[in-house]
Amino acid sequence: MVGYRMISNRITAALLAALVIWGVIGVVPPRAEAASGSDYNVKAAPYNAAGDGTTDDTTAIQSAINDAQSAGGGVVFFPKGSYKISSTLRVTGHNVQLEGTGKGSAIFLDKSTDAVIHIGHTTDMHQTTHNKVKNLTVDRSVAPNSDVANSPSYGIRVEYARFTTIDGVTVYNAGYGISVGVKGATGFNTQFANILNSNVMVSGSMRGNAVFPGANVVFWSGADYKMSANFLEPTNVGVLMEGDSNGINIDTTTVINGAAYNYGIVSGGTGFARYIVNCIIENAHHQQIYIAGSSSRVTVADSWIGAGDEEGTATRRGILIEAGASRITIADNRIGDQQLQGIFSMGDNVTITGNMLERNVVYNRLNAGNCTTCDSVQIEGGKHVIVSNNRVYSDYDRNGIGLFDDGTRVLNYYIVTDNDTSESGSGIYDGATGTNKVVADNL
Repeated sequence: MVGYRMISNRITAALLAALVIWGVIGVVPPRAEAASGSDYNVKAAPYNAAGDGTTDDTTAIQSAINDAQSAGGGVVFFPKGSYKISSTLRVTGHNVQLEGTGKGSAIFLDKSTDAVIHIGHTTDMHQTTHNKVKNLTVDRSVAPNSDVANSPSYGIRVEYARFTTIDGVTVYNAGYGISVGVKGATGFNTQFANILNSNVMVSGSMRGNAVFPGANVVFWSGADYKMSANFLEPTNVGVLMEGDSNGINIDTTTVINGAAYNYGIVSGGTGFARYIVNCIIENAHHQQIYIAGSSSRVTVADSWIGAGDEEGTATRRGILIEAGASRITIADNRIGDQQLQGIFSMGDNVTITGNMLERNVVYNRLNAGNCTTCDSVQIEGGKHVIVSNNRVYSDYDRNGIGLFDDGTRVLNYYIVTDNDTSESGSGIYDGATGTNKVVADNL
């Protein structure tokens, strides 16, 4: 009898799970799996896209996408070729996979604005789910409009969509290489986007020269996004987190360019729960990571944040945390070769722990001057700040760790312990006037 009950309970649980999956109980939609990699071959009949770089293939490709959507899903396959389009390709349904052969399958838009590929509904993200772009090259044959604010261009644009995957894609030559969420909107308009194994670059495009006045990847709004194993080569911003976009995990991603670019990763807007881990961010001329004053609950961990040279503008910092930012954790990173501070924080509830800071404040060496605001780790104003277990060494900084009021705000409620600054300028300098503090057991 006991065995019968156990088997009966297991069968009941399995049936309930199946009912949930198939939408009898709950709202989880079934995901259609494509039969093969050539369900809808854009070069085959009835579509007959040329892929010769000259013929306008917009209608042929969009027809294949529409047929896949009408069938409930499928793979729209792009054999090797250069597919010229004159207007945006749109995916508005479920379970559609746009798949190519990698660099050999290139879609390029013959205009300076709009998106090459747009995934999403007009208003309801639940109407466009489980779509994917895989092993495709996305480009444009004319320069993107430089007025990125009013006439933006996009490589792949995802908005009002759920469960979108971009895998193994290379994007060239757009104001915003990959855009997720609705610009200027709030709430859960877009959710569950996954960007992996992809490149957003400024060289090798069909145009020869590329300009990124915006960002390689931008998150405007919505939630629950992941970037993993990507390579970004920006000329302005590598990754921009804006608006109320939140729940963002950026890991094992490299943001680097040997030429001039401005910011590596920017956390702006009012979003929260943003994680930057196991990344390489290098050579930005201003800040490698910039955390604006409206950001909260941002973590930067286990990353290399540096510069491959000592050049760049005199505003190059490793991590800048603006006043107003809160609940920020900077942990176990290696930060080096910055013109100014390795870490400069003016925020509240900031924890800086376990980091190695090496050869920062190189401005002093290059200019033979005394920078009065150049400590490897500098804390100005704010409250509830912990600086612990960091190792700081530099021949050029004023202090290894400097603690100050910022002129209008007193630095208060801070703990600075167990740091090794013995190989830095003047070690630790406590110039703050706050009285609720512990500064002890440092070298």
